[in-house]
Amino acid sequence: VALAGRPAAMLRLRVLGAAASTAAASPPLATGRFAAGPAVAAYGYQAKPMARGWRNSAGFSGGALPPAATFAAGRSSAATAGAAAAAAAAAAALVSVKSSSRDSTAARCEGRKGGPVLVVGSLNADIIVEINRFPKRGETLNTRTPDTGVMVPGGKGANQAVAAARLSKGTGRKAQFVCQFGNDAHAKTLETVLLDNGLDIAACGRSDKPSGQAFIFLEADGHNSILIVGGSNVAWPKDISSDLATRVRGASAVLLQREIPEYVNEAVAEIAHAAGVPVIQDVGGEERPFSDKILRRLTYICPNETELERLTGLPTGTEEQIVVAARQLQNRGVKNVLVTLGGDGSLLLDDTGKVTRQAAFAVPGGRVVDTTGAGDCFRAAFTVALVEGHPLQECMRFAAAAGSITVSRMGAVPSLPSRDECPF
Repeated sequence: VALAGRPAAMLRLRVLGAAASTAAASPPLATGRFAAGPAVAAYGYQAKPMARGWRNSAGFSGGALPPAATFAAGRSSAATAGAAAAAAAAAAALVSVKSSSRDSTAARCEGRKGGPVLVVGSLNADIIVEINRFPKRGETLNTRTPDTGVMVPGGKGANQAVAAARLSKGTGRKAQFVCQFGNDAHAKTLETVLLDNGLDIAACGRSDKPSGQAFIFLEADGHNSILIVGGSNVAWPKDISSDLATRVRGASAVLLQREIPEYVNEAVAEIAHAAGVPVIQDVGGEERPFSDKILRRLTYICPNETELERLTGLPTGTEEQIVVAARQLQNRGVKNVLVTLGGDGSLLLDDTGKVTRQAAFAVPGGRVVDTTGAGDCFRAAFTVALVEGHPLQECMRFAAAAGSITVSRMGAVPSLPSRDECPF
């Protein structure tokens, strides 16, 4: 991977395969089970092999590179002069993912060619609170910054929908989102953000409950703890509307998560399966078991290694254990299992039994700012690449590159990259 300066503080990251035309062979981006991949050189410094530092569900890692400034809805936090220079280079990272050799495994997309990517899921008003640490019982603390507590759009469904829209822009493919809007002041703001991102939201409903909310407590190292208030996300009609059913049948792929009622996911998956439309199921959200019925309707299930362990009751400490656990899900009916592994990247067990691995990408600027929404971006990017017909290895690489940008910026929806930042 090579990085080169661009006007307007833009960064271009191009995967050149085994031979880089401008950089000598260098250490891998990730260490551990998937210690494979090129290193990063940018603006006079080179990344070191990454020890296992922070981890998140999306498959991205952070190392000890110069810190980046923090971004939240267009504002940046103070940083040292040296850090600010590195941050300026990474703030608008332009990532292009290309392989010097095409993977022999072709992506298999059963959806309608040229149809929209459809996301059915949650929409939240995210309240981000930057903290140094959690207060002890009876203790009062100030936040890490005085102007924190702002609302930014989020929710796993909205994150995936906006990511799909931004990453599809200019390709001719649209993205659709179906959610339940609340009855409060947040709803209009959230609706405006979705429309501004080019999403088709005509099939969304209106509930008599306030908007869903997520209270995100963000620590200095980028890790977060989140409390979810379901609100309108749990107020879906008992029956799927004919409009939604029509959209499902016409989609190129359908993305689902677990922040809305399970009966909605099951009904959507049933319609999609009958129509030959791929269903990509994110495991994140409410912790609840999957029925064998819905598992048989899923084209891809996307847990992280902890979620995979919880779903199967099997250990996931090694690659061999992960593959065994993934095969158990396949035995229950899922076609493909895509597992994200934090700093170790990701692993895909496909319906032919082949295992495909992808190493983690370095975070632009070298510092994790906020991991919120990174897993959502990874899965949306994978889906966008999949329906475009790219080989599975390139789908995983594109997803890793897109997610690495997300964790370098503040917020969920505000941090999601555009297609200009991540062209193939």
